[in-house]
Amino acid sequence: MVIIVICLIIAVLLYRNMQRTRTHTPEIHCGEHCGTERWQIKTASDAEAASINPAPQSSSIAELASLPAPRESGDTRSEAETHIYSVEAILLGWKAETGEHGDRDYHLVLADPDDPNRTMIAEVPSGDCANACSSSHLQQFLQTRQILLSHFPEPHAQFRYFTPAWRVRVEGMGFFDMFHRQKGVAENCIELHPVVKIEFLRELEPQESPPHRTSESGEHHCTHIERSSGSEDE
Repeated sequence: MVIIVICLIIAVLLYRNMQRTRTHTPEIHCGEHCGTERWQIKTASDAEAASINPAPQSSSIAELASLPAPRESGDTRSEAETHIYSVEAILLGWKAETGEHGDRDYHLVLADPDDPNRTMIAEVPSGDCANACSSSHLQQFLQTRQILLSHFPEPHAQFRYFTPAWRVRVEGMGFFDMFHRQKGVAENCIELHPVVKIEFLRELEPQESPPHRTSESGEHHCTHIERSSGSEDE
């Protein structure tokens, strides 16, 4: 009988110790909160991202801008968002998404070499952000940002045009954003988001560089975001 009581006491003590250890073991998190709307898709940390073919599909800004935007976008990907696209473009300029509604992305504006008036946005997530830091593409985000910083000074919240501009090749996942007057937005609000690779091909001659003009006005045919809560993310 005494042995049984001792065994019960030991069992209770072990259970309490396990509960105490479980209570005080910190949960493992990485990164800070940066974005809200479709953030897992923007950072390629959603469940569908793992099934995306890593081989890039050659395209152009004009071709991507002609794709029909889905009527509404939520937590699942549309067909165009299940591909990595590779486009040659003119890199017009960039900025850092900082401030109250910023998500810390590098915001790039690309122009179609055959028609520089047609532009689209490409975004490179920060590895310091939640979801981005746990994405299987994290190293590509970090490498892309490092390549950009090897060519230009650190970007600021104010958009900066490059003089002269650069011819580049950019690879990234298709992403339909909503229209909120973002700099360089395509008419259907498609973006390369996230960017997973950038290659600098050549610096343009001054006479080749397009004028410093990107339009956020005009007619747009963009998706509507199914909102639950949160603010606008660029």
